Amino acid sequence: MTAFADRAFQHARANPWIVWLTGCGIYFMAVLFRASLGVAGPEAVERLDLTAAQLGAFITLQLGMYALMQVPSGILLDRWGPRRVLLGAALVMGSAQIAFAFATSYPMALLARGMLGVGDSAVYLACLRLCAVWFPRQRYAVLAMLSGLFGMAGNLAATLPLTWALQDVGWVPTFAVSGGFAIAYSLLLLRPAVAAPYRSEGVDAAASPRGWRSPFQDLAQAWRGTDLGHGTRLGFWTHQATMGSGAVVSMVWGVPYLTQALGYTQDAAATMLMLLVLATLVSSFLIAPFAGRFPGRRMALALGFALGNVAAWALLLLWPGTPPTAAVIAAFAIFGCGGPASQIGFHLARDYSPSSRVSTATGLVNSGGFSAAMIGSVAVGWVLDALTGPGGATESDYRWSLGAMALITVVSTAGMVVSLLSLRGRTLRRQAAGQEVVIPVVAHWWDAPFTRHTRGPRED
Repeated sequence: MTAFADRAFQHARANPWIVWLTGCGIYFMAVLFRASLGVAGPEAVERLDLTAAQLGAFITLQLGMYALMQVPSGILLDRWGPRRVLLGAALVMGSAQIAFAFATSYPMALLARGMLGVGDSAVYLACLRLCAVWFPRQRYAVLAMLSGLFGMAGNLAATLPLTWALQDVGWVPTFAVSGGFAIAYSLLLLRPAVAAPYRSEGVDAAASPRGWRSPFQDLAQAWRGTDLGHGTRLGFWTHQATMGSGAVVSMVWGVPYLTQALGYTQDAAATMLMLLVLATLVSSFLIAPFAGRFPGRRMALALGFALGNVAAWALLLLWPGTPPTAAVIAAFAIFGCGGPASQIGFHLARDYSPSSRVSTATGLVNSGGFSAAMIGSVAVGWVLDALTGPGGATESDYRWSLGAMALITVVSTAGMVVSLLSLRGRTLRRQAAGQEVVIPVVAHWWDAPFTRHTRGPRED
């Protein structure tokens, strides 16, 4: 019996699906913990005697730490590997949940949520690295999408199931038990798996010797790219241009805009946000398989959604008078599709980076959308505070304030276009010289200015 159990355990350590599912289980918990204040917020206000601003600070600090830790998390993943990082993340998140369960003051609870953001920051990057090094390249797009679905499941678990738990067993048992489960789950990661079979697939890792260099050197090299091109830089702008708008609308300013500017009821506003989530879910099953099956067309798809975000903002902000419901539905549906489209940025980081630096590149890409969301959310608030009069915010005030996010989207899309043309120029030059390329391209008239000269990455 012992021999059978040992063989089964050894098989599990070498099975890519079990390794990947183990990581996705931690991602499920990460999103559950991240979204828990959505339903626990009112009880937190009563339990800790919070103001609305203090409750909002929980979200701001947690997401701020998440965004700031993207690049450091990627560097740690490249140096230590996903198992060690996921083990540390599970322990940090579990401890943060337990600390939040027993917090009796605002500073203690705020510290716990900040810890949660730090632990959460590396989990999705680790899942993407598992997709990159345990599976062949052609499966990466679909597996990245499926990894995201575990996060959606965690988000759903943070709604009615968490509400029922808080009502039936109370605050302390709900948060303490969930945190304890995360710590217990981390035991699955104590023993390493076998070597990942696709660690050196794609860009040759041997071409980029690293050792324990300065993290700043890793970061700079990831941004500059390799001889094949600056895919990470293009991925950064792609992620920012496609994801930022939907994040700002769904997480912060969507409901206030709908209720205060357009006069929607709370139920109608919630329904509109559900439409955005539904668009995200449906488009996930369309965009990821398409990008995986037709990699040569994925950037045209991503650029289409980035321009779609620009058009959606124009539709809402430039409509004469109050935008009709059909226009709002169309705009929110486009914003919802931006999340799945932003994952094309991760495909670029995977394809144009050596395996020794793929997580640093992925962290850079992921910071694109979250940095846009953080900057955009704050900018919208600043403009709205400056414009709002004694009678409250008007539709005109919201038009000008949301224009800040629209401007960020335009700038991000412009950066995406320039980076794309530059990468195409490098690829065409390499094709003409008979050198290796990641994705072959066909020259068009708009490529002419970028094929004359394309500066390569500096060697360290």
